[in-house]
Amino acid sequence: MKIWKLKFELDKYENLAPIKDFTWQEFQEFDGRRLRYRWKPLPVERMNPEKKLPLSDAPGFTIPVFSKRALDILLPCIQDCVEILELVFDEQQYFGINVISVLNVIDYEKAEYIRFQSSGRIMLFTKYAFKECDDLKEYPIFKLVDEPRREPFVSEAFKDLVEQNNLTGFKFELVWDSEQKEQH
Repeated sequence: MKIWKLKFELDKYENLAPIKDFTWQEFQEFDGRRLRYRWKPLPVERMNPEKKLPLSDAPGFTIPVFSKRALDILLPCIQDCVEILELVFDEQQYFGINVISVLNVIDYEKAEYIRFQSSGRIMLFTKYAFKECDDLKEYPIFKLVDEPRREPFVSEAFKDLVEQNNLTGFKFELVWDSEQKEQH
């Protein structure tokens, strides 16, 4: 089993930006909480139109954003893990993806991390290690209880769907492979 951190090809494709300011407080709400009931469609625009970069199926943004095509392909796989939030963009239909599956799947004995001295909470993982558990099979996109505001993680099933359908803009950083032998 492999787990990837979901990233986006920020230099190859156009990124999107909110037309109105997206506050730090609004960003902090993307921590697994449901937002759809109070979400208002968010107008977005090209971040750097002067670069004339092409649009992709997953442009860079504050949260994951998928094109209608990407959403149609991925939704059957991720529908229980996310909320779909409407974005307003003149050129193409895009949707914000609020990851609501927040899992406690870290193998703390094998993972490496730095703690805040004041609270003892985990500040940063320097090496991820996951428990081999059903949650990793059931949730193809998720966040961690220790990092609910950071980038989501995805399974092989998610990555395979993206690659099999030639979806653009997605980038995957392998963070854990259960087959990989421990290095000392």
